[in-house]
Amino acid sequence: MHGGDIYRNRIDLDFSVNINPLGPPEEVREILREGISLVDRYPDPYHEKLREELAAFFGLHKEEVVPGNGVSELLMALCHALSPRVAMVLSPGFSGYEYALRGVCAHCKILYHTLSEEEDFTLKEDFLLRLKKERPEVLFLADPNNPNGRLIDGGLLKEILKVCEGQETVLVLDESFKPLTVAEKKLSAAYRVKDHKNLIVLRAFTKSFAIPGIRLGYALCRSKLAELIKGHLPEWNLSVLAQVAGEECLKHLDHVEKASELIRREREYLTKGLRNLDLKSYPSDANYILFYSAHENLGEKLIRRGILVRDCADYRSLKEGYYRVAVKKHEENEKLIRTISKIFS
Repeated sequence: MHGGDIYRNRIDLDFSVNINPLGPPEEVREILREGISLVDRYPDPYHEKLREELAAFFGLHKEEVVPGNGVSELLMALCHALSPRVAMVLSPGFSGYEYALRGVCAHCKILYHTLSEEEDFTLKEDFLLRLKKERPEVLFLADPNNPNGRLIDGGLLKEILKVCEGQETVLVLDESFKPLTVAEKKLSAAYRVKDHKNLIVLRAFTKSFAIPGIRLGYALCRSKLAELIKGHLPEWNLSVLAQVAGEECLKHLDHVEKASELIRREREYLTKGLRNLDLKSYPSDANYILFYSAHENLGEKLIRRGILVRDCADYRSLKEGYYRVAVKKHEENEKLIRTISKIFS
């Protein structure tokens, strides 16, 4: 189960998907309208221009950039390419890693490192001991983690990278939400890919530029890994519209920076509002917040009022009563708090 299922309910406000609250830049909308005239052409199978622009931005060669039809496609491709016998994921964590592993690596043993609720589901130093002991062939980490939104401490991430390099563990670091945090440039591993032979960084235009309907993500890694992943992707995996949208998005990085500042302010407001309703709200660095409610069927009651939140009961290590909400614009966040207050009254 994922967020964004607005097709089976009448929804006015969707807090279940974590995308840029400002929506896409108007120039991206316009280029998509113009792109309709290109639908009678095949897209560039090599994504030449998009790869060149992404490579220049991150200080890489274009051979080290692999565009995909969303991060989901890239996860499937890299799992198929690496075909690990042992992989490790966090719990709770994004289910897409496990889904991809089980879909293409039936023989793979999946290890779960359980994050402590008492420590706000934050990755701690004890993880290094587990990593050294288990020596997985592939390690999946999200930075920030999903569903709780905590960034990995910079020093700890350096140690994880060091351990992975030393024991030949491929680290798949999902930074899909990283650009929407104020720590983007300071802590992102995307700018250090050239220094690590076993690192794959995943990113998504979907989240940063609010274009989930277009399906556009990319992997950054050394050329040897990149070629391996490309060999497990279909030809013409990006549409013409996805290609032109991505190229246009890269001209509007200020749009993402503006959104990250809005998210920082509104995350504080939303966290305070939830806590004022006696809901257990966990610290977050991202554009979403995890909280716990003992109130029965809160998610269903919100749906009846036209608001969709992400029910996290299906996350490993979580239970009924856990929810994740996106950080949106102030008036939308106000409506969420006001609606929950009415449900509780």
